[in-house]
Amino acid sequence: EQLVDRGLVRSVADLYRLNPALLASLERMGEKSARNLVAALEQSRQQPWHRQLYGLGIRHIGEVNAKALAASFLSLQSLSDAAVNAPEQIAELHGIGPEIAESLRQWLTNPANQQLSSDLQSVGISLEASSAEREAAQAKQAAADGPLQGKTLVLTGTLPTLSRSDAKALIEAAGGKVSGSVSKKTDYLVAGEAAGSKLTKAESLGVTVLSEDDLNALL
Repeated sequence: EQLVDRGLVRSVADLYRLNPALLASLERMGEKSARNLVAALEQSRQQPWHRQLYGLGIRHIGEVNAKALAASFLSLQSLSDAAVNAPEQIAELHGIGPEIAESLRQWLTNPANQQLSSDLQSVGISLEASSAEREAAQAKQAAADGPLQGKTLVLTGTLPTLSRSDAKALIEAAGGKVSGSVSKKTDYLVAGEAAGSKLTKAESLGVTVLSEDDLNALL
């Protein structure tokens, strides 16, 4: 309240321009509390993209919806472009719909909110996915489009060149799931030397058995 009354904070972005000395000059605000507040604000600059989007306080955009939107639109700019030029891309996302898409359009096209977004970026709030988040999104999309999407595989025995962990990573990157036991839901058994009982069960259930070369061919 003191900061607002003194004209030091007019928007959320102004909070990031405060310093410990200024805060310590306020009533009931000691030096330690001032440092802690500035440290907390600094840490909040590093929030993941979906938390930044949620923090804007857009009507109907709760944490779940923010995650769904942030996964498909990796920056506020790309989300804004879609809201204006292709709102159906937003509306068709699971759990979103036309009402939320329209709420986004109204917020994103409001000049005051556009100025707030610009101010937040000027103080270090990215309003976009980090490099790590972009890489994760790309990996997730690659897996969704992968040749083993929706398939369940089981690994058994010793493969010629791949370790168990390497084989699992390749399968998951291609959209597959690795299970520890063979069942009727198993699509493929990848078998190496000393395959043992899992191979016997797979054969009894009619599960397709793959060698390492067969797995590589699928990948």
